[in-house]
Amino acid sequence: MPVHEIRIHVYPTDCDMLGHVNHATMITFLEHARWALTEPHIPARDFMSGAVWSVVRHVDISYHAQSLPGEDLVVRSGLQSVGRTSYTIRQEVRKRVADGPLAADATITFVCINRDGRPVPVPTEWSEIFPRWPEPSEDVEAGA
Repeated sequence: MPVHEIRIHVYPTDCDMLGHVNHATMITFLEHARWALTEPHIPARDFMSGAVWSVVRHVDISYHAQSLPGEDLVVRSGLQSVGRTSYTIRQEVRKRVADGPLAADATITFVCINRDGRPVPVPTEWSEIFPRWPEPSEDVEAGA
Protein backbone atom coordinates (compact mmCIF):
# COMPACT_ATOMS: atom_id res chain seq x y z
CA MET A 1 0.00 0.00 0.00
CA PRO A 2 1.56 3.36 -1.00
CA VAL A 3 2.04 6.07 1.59
CA HIS A 4 -0.86 8.43 2.12
CA GLU A 5 -0.78 11.86 0.43
CA ILE A 6 -2.73 15.06 0.87
CA ARG A 7 -2.37 18.42 -0.82
CA ILE A 8 -2.41 21.60 1.24
CA HIS A 9 -2.64 25.06 -0.29
CA VAL A 10 -0.68 27.77 1.54
CA TYR A 11 -2.71 30.91 2.22
CA PRO A 12 -1.32 34.25 3.47
CA THR A 13 -2.98 33.54 6.84
CA ASP A 14 -0.71 30.45 7.15
CA CYS A 15 2.36 32.67 7.06
CA ASP A 16 4.22 34.71 9.64
CA MET A 17 5.45 38.30 9.45
CA LEU A 18 8.38 37.18 7.28
CA GLY A 19 5.93 35.93 4.66
CA HIS A 20 6.55 32.18 4.91
CA VAL A 21 4.94 29.24 6.71
CA ASN A 22 6.41 29.22 10.20
CA HIS A 23 7.42 26.11 12.10
CA ALA A 24 4.26 25.87 14.21
CA THR A 25 2.00 26.07 11.15
CA MET A 26 4.04 23.34 9.42
CA ILE A 27 3.48 21.09 12.43
CA THR A 28 -0.26 21.82 12.13
CA PHE A 29 -0.13 20.83 8.43
CA LEU A 30 1.52 17.55 9.47
CA GLU A 31 -1.24 16.96 12.01
CA HIS A 32 -3.92 17.57 9.35
CA ALA A 33 -2.18 14.97 7.20
CA ARG A 34 -2.11 12.42 10.04
CA TRP A 35 -5.84 12.87 10.63
CA ALA A 36 -6.40 12.39 6.90
CA LEU A 37 -4.35 9.19 7.17
CA THR A 38 -6.40 7.95 10.13
CA GLU A 39 -9.99 8.94 9.32
CA PRO A 40 -10.65 6.51 6.44
CA HIS A 41 -10.01 3.68 8.94
CA ILE A 42 -11.01 5.17 12.28
CA PRO A 43 -13.35 8.18 12.15
CA ALA A 44 -12.23 10.99 14.49
CA ARG A 45 -15.37 10.64 16.62
CA ASP A 46 -14.71 6.91 17.12
CA PHE A 47 -11.04 7.53 17.84
CA MET A 48 -11.83 10.18 20.46
CA SER A 49 -14.41 7.96 22.19
CA GLY A 50 -12.30 4.79 22.01
CA ALA A 51 -10.52 2.98 24.82
CA VAL A 52 -7.05 3.66 23.35
CA TRP A 53 -5.69 7.10 22.50
CA SER A 54 -2.32 8.11 21.21
CA VAL A 55 -0.34 11.06 22.50
CA VAL A 56 2.76 12.66 21.03
CA ARG A 57 5.92 11.63 22.81
CA HIS A 58 8.56 13.06 20.48
CA VAL A 59 8.67 15.24 17.36
CA ASP A 60 11.74 15.39 15.15
CA ILE A 61 11.36 17.80 12.24
CA SER A 62 13.78 19.32 9.79
CA TYR A 63 13.01 22.27 7.56
CA HIS A 64 14.67 22.35 4.13
CA ALA A 65 12.97 25.14 2.17
CA GLN A 66 10.53 27.91 2.90
CA SER A 67 6.91 27.58 1.85
CA LEU A 68 5.18 30.67 0.55
CA PRO A 69 1.61 31.90 0.01
CA GLY A 70 0.05 30.48 -3.13
CA GLU A 71 2.16 27.32 -3.11
CA ASP A 72 0.72 23.85 -2.92
CA LEU A 73 2.36 21.37 -0.59
CA VAL A 74 2.09 17.59 -0.78
CA VAL A 75 2.32 15.87 2.60
CA ARG A 76 3.18 12.17 2.51
CA SER A 77 2.60 10.06 5.63
CA GLY A 78 3.24 6.45 6.57
CA LEU A 79 3.85 4.16 9.50
CA GLN A 80 7.59 3.83 10.09
CA SER A 81 7.67 1.47 13.07
CA VAL A 82 5.56 -0.10 15.80
CA GLY A 83 6.76 -0.97 19.28
CA ARG A 84 4.85 -2.48 22.17
CA THR A 85 3.16 0.75 23.36
CA SER A 86 4.46 3.24 20.81
CA TYR A 87 4.53 3.80 17.08
CA THR A 88 6.25 6.24 14.76
CA ILE A 89 4.77 8.05 11.76
CA ARG A 90 7.15 9.37 9.10
CA GLN A 91 6.10 12.41 7.06
CA GLU A 92 7.55 14.60 4.37
CA VAL A 93 6.35 17.83 2.85
CA ARG A 94 7.19 18.54 -0.77
CA LYS A 95 6.51 21.63 -2.82
CA ARG A 96 4.01 21.43 -5.69
CA VAL A 97 4.11 17.68 -6.38
CA ALA A 98 4.95 14.43 -4.55
CA ASP A 99 8.47 14.38 -5.99
CA GLY A 100 9.01 18.15 -5.80
CA PRO A 101 11.57 19.96 -3.66
CA LEU A 102 11.60 18.86 -0.03
CA ALA A 103 10.25 21.56 2.32
CA ALA A 104 10.26 19.54 5.57
CA ASP A 105 10.48 16.02 6.90
CA ALA A 106 9.46 14.68 10.28
CA THR A 107 9.12 11.64 12.46
CA ILE A 108 6.53 11.74 15.20
CA THR A 109 6.51 9.12 17.94
CA PHE A 110 3.28 8.40 19.77
CA VAL A 111 2.50 6.42 22.91
CA CYS A 112 -0.81 4.62 23.24
CA ILE A 113 -2.61 5.27 26.52
CA ASN A 114 -5.88 4.29 28.13
CA ARG A 115 -8.37 6.71 29.64
CA ASP A 116 -6.37 6.70 32.89
CA GLY A 117 -3.28 7.91 31.02
CA ARG A 118 -1.39 4.63 31.40
CA PRO A 119 0.56 3.15 28.48
CA VAL A 120 -1.19 0.27 26.70
CA PRO A 121 -0.18 -1.89 23.73
CA VAL A 122 -0.63 -0.48 20.23
CA PRO A 123 -3.82 -2.02 18.83
CA THR A 124 -2.87 -4.74 16.35
CA GLU A 125 -5.20 -3.37 13.67
CA TRP A 126 -3.37 -0.02 13.69
CA SER A 127 -0.22 -1.61 12.31
CA GLU A 128 -2.29 -3.39 9.65
CA ILE A 129 -4.42 -0.50 8.32
CA PHE A 130 -1.84 2.26 7.92
CA PRO A 131 0.43 2.35 4.89
CA ARG A 132 4.08 1.63 5.68
CA TRP A 133 6.79 4.18 5.04
CA PRO A 134 9.19 2.70 2.46
CA GLU A 135 12.44 1.24 3.72
CA PRO A 136 15.53 3.31 2.75
CA SER A 137 16.40 0.93 -0.10
CA GLU A 138 12.87 1.40 -1.50
CA ASP A 139 13.37 5.20 -1.43
CA VAL A 140 16.58 4.84 -3.43
CA GLU A 141 14.99 2.46 -5.93
CA ALA A 142 12.05 4.84 -6.40
CA GLY A 143 14.42 7.71 -7.11
CA ALA A 144 13.64 9.63 -3.91
